[in-house]
Amino acid sequence: MCRSRFMDESHNDSATPLGQLAGSIGLVAIALLFTGWIFRWHYFTYFQVDPASLGFPVETISIAAFSLLFRSPWSILRFIIGLGLAFAGIVVTFRAIRFSSGWLLPLLGNMLQRIGLGREQRQQLRLLFSLANELVIVLWLLLVLYGLAASQGLSDARRDAIDETSTLPLITIAMPGAQSVIGRDPDQMLVNPSDVRLFGSHERYDALLGDELNSDSGRRRWRLLSDTGGRLLVIPSLPSAQIGGKAPPVLIFPDGGKGDRLVILSPAQAL
Repeated sequence: MCRSRFMDESHNDSATPLGQLAGSIGLVAIALLFTGWIFRWHYFTYFQVDPASLGFPVETISIAAFSLLFRSPWSILRFIIGLGLAFAGIVVTFRAIRFSSGWLLPLLGNMLQRIGLGREQRQQLRLLFSLANELVIVLWLLLVLYGLAASQGLSDARRDAIDETSTLPLITIAMPGAQSVIGRDPDQMLVNPSDVRLFGSHERYDALLGDELNSDSGRRRWRLLSDTGGRLLVIPSLPSAQIGGKAPPVLIFPDGGKGDRLVILSPAQAL
């Protein structure tokens, strides 16, 4: 009997740290997923692309978040500074709650009595109030992670839009001439694609003709933004003197880039 009780107690003691470790790992996974998604969202929406339509695997989003936070010594320092700001915000919020609890709690009690909630509803509200400290900590951490991910996403997008700093690979797409709606025939470099039907802005399409090939001078060079979801997303990277802070248009080649269809996404003031 004593042995069985000892084994049960030792089992519970050993299970508690494992349970805490599993809970911590779960929270870290959620934080990484949140950070990676915010980063991807701000990066791709800069180019007028909804990242939800690209179908990124969940594991790549978490890897992107880990790379965002620990990609360089400066990133690690920013993360540490962010944690310090979150800690300061948590302390200030706790003190504000403690300062206001003297008059806020009686006021809430009077309001609940006037509303006429039942006993079960009042217990649920008390449970919610008991989680106030945990909610404050979680909200401040999410706020810091959101700020880090959003700012880095926009910074990386602006970097990749400029030819001198872009990390996106240059791309060349070979398409059947009879099906292509854009592109240059190597044997007839001055002939634009014929028999093309347009829907939308004629100026957007005309602005691309004549610049389909990468220029050694860097006037306009085509780079691969994404190749997920069975589509190629291509952008023209421009010299910093020409881009003027505007996002470049995005060309979408569906169905593996055969060229029989073309979608052009561009902001209100396109290049």
